[in-house]
Amino acid sequence: MNYKKIANEVIENVGGKENIASAVHCVTRLRLVLKDTTKYDREVIENIEGVKGVFFNGGQLQIIFGTKTVDLVHAALMEILDIKESSLADVKSEANKNQSKIKQMFKAFSDIFVGLIPAIVGCAMILGLRSLFLTEGLFGLEGTLADTYKWANDTASFLNIIATGLNFLPVFIAYSATKRFGGNPALGIIIGLILVHPDLGNRFEYLQGTATNVEYWNLLGITVPAVAFQGGIFPAILTSLFLATFEKFITKHVPQVLSFVLVPTLTIIVSSLALFIVFGPLGDVIASALGYVCELLYVKIGVIGAFAFAALLQPLVITGTHHAIGGIEAQLIAQTGFNYIQPLWAVSIIAQGGACIGMFLLAAKKSKLREVSVSSFIPTLVGVSEPAIFAVNLKDSIVPFLCAAIGAGFGGVYMKLLDVKALGFGLTGIPGVTIVNPPVMIHYLIGNLIAFVLPIVFLVIYHKIKGVQGIDNSKAKAA
Repeated sequence: MNYKKIANEVIENVGGKENIASAVHCVTRLRLVLKDTTKYDREVIENIEGVKGVFFNGGQLQIIFGTKTVDLVHAALMEILDIKESSLADVKSEANKNQSKIKQMFKAFSDIFVGLIPAIVGCAMILGLRSLFLTEGLFGLEGTLADTYKWANDTASFLNIIATGLNFLPVFIAYSATKRFGGNPALGIIIGLILVHPDLGNRFEYLQGTATNVEYWNLLGITVPAVAFQGGIFPAILTSLFLATFEKFITKHVPQVLSFVLVPTLTIIVSSLALFIVFGPLGDVIASALGYVCELLYVKIGVIGAFAFAALLQPLVITGTHHAIGGIEAQLIAQTGFNYIQPLWAVSIIAQGGACIGMFLLAAKKSKLREVSVSSFIPTLVGVSEPAIFAVNLKDSIVPFLCAAIGAGFGGVYMKLLDVKALGFGLTGIPGVTIVNPPVMIHYLIGNLIAFVLPIVFLVIYHKIKGVQGIDNSKAKAA
């Protein structure tokens, strides 16, 4: 494979060197930010040697080459372009300039949680391991391991302590959000610690009306309850945005000789007042509204809501509005200790992989569609659906994508009926097994199997009745 030739062909068909603002690659995709997004020829690029799919998303032209190949193509591209190496963050930042304010908002929301996912996943896995010691009936015991053996009880206690990160989630979020919005992350940590300060009352009890001896402050003539914001995901984000904005403002207006003292002091005082008076209560309202919608879909409407929830998650991925879901998942974990959205994410993603395999089975032998279908299916096993969606399931027809969405819906119904929940978020597919509540782990696997198989069945039936567009044109041999 001539990587320099491939790179030249890519450059030629995206409008030339002068139309490429920046370039970077991830594990499987070459990501280009174009100055004029009307100048690329998708059809020609799709037929370049080694290309497995092309789609435009998040302000970036993303060309799927697959692992290792993308590294070599990118290296050849950068040599030809003779431009400085860009980071993935640089490319995303450049791409964001062309996005609407709403998409930028959702993207910022996503950025806050991306860096926290390893810590959240780690703590969730530890809690999952802890639950093995505390679940009755496991290992053939009548009670639990912790009830039977002192070492098991001590281990469970130890694991509970080291998984404490989930108890202080608002601190991490305030740090990450302040950093994302351009403020001093150390000041964000202070706001986060205020959110969970032990001397403040319990907010859950306060909101439910069960709190006793609640102290009230008179701040600027406003009566404010002295209660914490345990699980305060949205108060943390909103206050961090205010903190970063106010810090920039005050830095410009305070004499430089006094800024070292006055900027952090005023920022902490004003941001804390804003937290208790404005953004704390506003965050509670937002959390309650989102919680109501989720409860309506998943709890009150039941299996119908679970079907709709799981079926609609991947359409959200196409629009880029799926980034907000992470905040809802974090809120669920903070309030209940469980996350019922993660299993729905899992079935929605693996269903897209199932549709890829369905297209593989229908495609002609040695066709490029077969090659692309398999390579796009593999990422769905670890929770990445974009290659499957854009390179296969929406490439020539919407039918594979819809079959996957319907299959995901039925997988969601199974997850609902068997009450499958996770202890964290950020992992789906095979890695997602590690954060699923252990007593229902087998049902997590069965639910994913249902979501994987059904799209294949639906596609085969549809093809026999009407024919799936793109199948008949896939007989050309793969490069």
